[in-house]
Amino acid sequence: MDRGVVAILLVLLLMAPLTGSIAEGDSYDYDPNDFILINSGETTDIPHQKSIPWDISIPWWETTMLDSNRDGVHDSLADETGIVNLGISYSRDVKESDIESLSLMGINVNLELPSVDALLIGGIHVEKIEQISNLDGVIMIERYGSVVFYGDIQTPSVKAKNSSEYSLGAWDLGVSGNGMNIALVDTGVDNEHPGLSDKFVAGYDAVCYVHTDPTCLLSNPLREDDGSFDPDDANQHGTACMGMASATGIEADGSQSEFYGAAPNATLVDIRIGTDVGAGPFENYLLEQEFYESAMNGLQWVIDHHEDAWPGVSEEYYGIDIISLSWGITSHENGGSDGSDMHSRILDEAMVEGIIVSVAAGNDGPNNDGLSGMGSSDLSVTVGATDDQNTVNREDDTIADYSSRGPRKDNGDGNPLNELKPEISAPGSNIVQAEGCVTSGGCSNLINDASDNSYTGRGSGTSYATPSVSGVMALVWEANENLTTMQLKEILKQTAERRGEPSLPEVDPYWNRDFGFGMVDAYAATLMAIHLKETGTTELVDPGIQNHLISFNDTDNVKLVGHSWSTSGSVESVNFRIDGGDWLEANFNSSIVEVGPITPFEWYVEVDPNKFSSGTHTLEVIAFSLSQQSLPIVVQFESTVESTSTYDFSSMIFILIAIIGIIWLSIFLSIRLGYTTRILDFLSLLRSENTVPIDAEIIE
Repeated sequence: MDRGVVAILLVLLLMAPLTGSIAEGDSYDYDPNDFILINSGETTDIPHQKSIPWDISIPWWETTMLDSNRDGVHDSLADETGIVNLGISYSRDVKESDIESLSLMGINVNLELPSVDALLIGGIHVEKIEQISNLDGVIMIERYGSVVFYGDIQTPSVKAKNSSEYSLGAWDLGVSGNGMNIALVDTGVDNEHPGLSDKFVAGYDAVCYVHTDPTCLLSNPLREDDGSFDPDDANQHGTACMGMASATGIEADGSQSEFYGAAPNATLVDIRIGTDVGAGPFENYLLEQEFYESAMNGLQWVIDHHEDAWPGVSEEYYGIDIISLSWGITSHENGGSDGSDMHSRILDEAMVEGIIVSVAAGNDGPNNDGLSGMGSSDLSVTVGATDDQNTVNREDDTIADYSSRGPRKDNGDGNPLNELKPEISAPGSNIVQAEGCVTSGGCSNLINDASDNSYTGRGSGTSYATPSVSGVMALVWEANENLTTMQLKEILKQTAERRGEPSLPEVDPYWNRDFGFGMVDAYAATLMAIHLKETGTTELVDPGIQNHLISFNDTDNVKLVGHSWSTSGSVESVNFRIDGGDWLEANFNSSIVEVGPITPFEWYVEVDPNKFSSGTHTLEVIAFSLSQQSLPIVVQFESTVESTSTYDFSSMIFILIAIIGIIWLSIFLSIRLGYTTRILDFLSLLRSENTVPIDAEIIE
């Protein structure tokens, strides 16, 4: 054979591995034009969305439906006579001069509520109302409300704990509520109970917040307000609720029962607003007004101290993360509260301060006259109750007969979205309770405790659905501590198991007046929180950008149909990616060029799975607006394409072109420069078994 040909072949032999390393890969090359399918009538042009019509800058007192004639006086006071317990709201921070002005009128201030710029002044004759309304800065005078307290199956049913029905629960994702502090604002908690032992990190007695109050002297007047006081429960309600949120299931003999709370490692900040000694809700109040004042004082204390370093505990247990409220405040107006009363607004402030609130919807049933204050709070998570039929399987769950239905009364701000109450539902019927040291049961916290108690009796109510949701919140927040309160709320709403037909489809395509946005799903919610943390996208999520999956079909091509909209602006794009790759555009209906505010528009994603390597692939869809995004829709699909080589068709073409180029270059060099002999000599030296020095020379 000609020595030149041999030289060329040897050069090719040495170069071949280089061409292989350039083209070789572990999977197919994905050309978007190759696997994205666009159907007739679809376009990548997103519909234009009209602007929302309401003005969020208008203050609440200019739109509230509780003062129809805008005279600064709650409508329910119009026909009152005699002495009425009153609260005053201001348009700004309360000043010392405001308190002095009231003092000149012979009015003492019982409690200041800086979170809502309000004062509680107790019993005042109605003749003074007009004079008070004319004081500087006063924008609302309202009556006190009446505080009303509203129970083994529950925890697996919300998918916190796994079960034979649901093989995976949130606990299987490595969360249990550890490091999450739940402020249970209730009748106190007997945390000596074996299932609640070692949970106490801080406490406050809002009943006896005035040390000289004669109704508290008999029990213990020295109740500090730095979080070091540990209240007890003489009523049972508070202990039962904390058990549903975070009981460990431990019995008095140390054995393990199945009576877990949703977040068994969550800890307790015990805020007592209810009873002291005895079982009745008002037995230690001279007047019912004091119950309202205690409730508001307890909530204000939580907000004021939510970042405190509690005495005697490690740093991981500082502060307050969650407020659990299994009670409401009755409203005095027809149609319930519109969320602008001070006891609703104080919960909004807690949410703004970074404390998420779980609050009971109430127990007034399907024909309720609106929702009470507390449950009407704009920002809080209002919880309805389901009847789990004493089974873990959720398919037979119904809305509980007693659970209050929505929507909330219109607050006149033009935004229909904040009337969508309740948001979430959870099991609340016939729930087994952790047993407290209750006076009616012959136990006194002055000489006994609940350390020998078990889990006995059953109770029902939205009271008992609420702490279960509080526990789920603890699980989700433990999974992703960077979530904001509103992001956490949105995760609960979007991952909930839908139930019932939409009650107001023109406002939201998913909300139902019985179930809210659905039954809480601890596993799905925790999984979403983990996904956001792992992808580093938590801070990008705007809860106002909605993106929901309508259908997913992978029987032939992989096809997703969904819809998007924004509750605060517009959606600028809907994009998808596969296996964490580049973002690609979804398709839209080409006949729809504009939609109204908060009106969903459909998007379509269809790909050919045969264009992907064999195995499981992850497809993610997100709606974007400026630098913010929706919660993701994440699905997986399978490709069964078999490949006998690590080279795909495009790779083989590249290799062939490379080989032809090398051959041409080698021939050119051989003919042009006559280097054949030198190449052969050089190759011979490389393959020589006797390594010898090579003299370098410059070839002219």
